[in-house]
Amino acid sequence: MNFDFSALNFETIDSNINAYPDMFLNQNGVTFTKKVLEDLGYPAFVLCLLDAKARVFAIRSCKSNEPKGFKFSKPRGEQKGVVTISNKNLLDPLRAVTGEDWIPGKRYRVRGFWVADAKTMCFDLNEGVQEDFRPVTPSNDAE
Repeated sequence: MNFDFSALNFETIDSNINAYPDMFLNQNGVTFTKKVLEDLGYPAFVLCLLDAKARVFAIRSCKSNEPKGFKFSKPRGEQKGVVTISNKNLLDPLRAVTGEDWIPGKRYRVRGFWVADAKTMCFDLNEGVQEDFRPVTPSNDAE
């Protein structure tokens, strides 16, 4: 293969941040990708908002003394992975809104969208997609 390397226009791929601001909901908790954290600015606390009728869930950063605030992220340099909230006070209302449309025990992904003027990440629960968990490969140690 013959090409002029200097003529290529490479962009560095950031493998530390997910390409999409996704939320995953399963029976154990709600998980937010690092892209959600990045877009929100790695807030220490968030308010969890729910419009049950429209079936839209949202998170917005808030101060630590804000009533109903959830502890969320560490600062950018300290946060190593995704954020998972397994608080029943968050899970129960989300499960009630998704109702029978979502199969209990399954994992659902919802792509987030940023509302700039509200500084809020929103998730339309009507657009949740059922996903299989990552397959677990058997260990050779069991032999």
